[in-house]
Amino acid sequence: MKVKNNIIIKDNFFNENVLKKIKQDISKLKFVIRYYQNDSKDKKNNRIYFNVDLNMEHFAVKEVYKNLKKYFKNIKNLKKSEHHYFLSTKHIKATPHMDSCHINCLVYLKGNYLINSGTGFYDKNEDTGEYILNTHVGFKENRAIIFDSSIYHASLQFNENCGTRYAMANFFYN
Repeated sequence: MKVKNNIIIKDNFFNENVLKKIKQDISKLKFVIRYYQNDSKDKKNNRIYFNVDLNMEHFAVKEVYKNLKKYFKNIKNLKKSEHHYFLSTKHIKATPHMDSCHINCLVYLKGNYLINSGTGFYDKNEDTGEYILNTHVGFKENRAIIFDSSIYHASLQFNENCGTRYAMANFFYN
């Protein structure tokens, strides 16, 4: 996959029937807490993520591979992958980070069409340690963002006019 240093945005990632089936799937599943940031006295605005782990036989995982194969011929050559449904809520600040995988394919599944429920990509000023937002991708159902996981990124659900969102995170390792 040639994703190094790139961010690729693909709308209508899944066909409509698959997206409908995924939405039905997420409505029936029990999401468990994945991450809780407790650095504020205002508990209702803490960053909280819930997730459901998906195995390689899950229909949505198979669809991700099928769709990525259209753009990247050697997708099956990756050694390892992890797949999750995520539910994330409004939080108080951006938390730019890099993932431990090599490629992230984040697919927005369900939520309000809001610019501030999307994902931000950042540059890090090595002198000051400050993160500077350089790319802002808004939330739109069925939008995939495929990117080099060494690019700093964060949910933008701390801004005004943001909402809860469901996404599918697909982490690929070389």
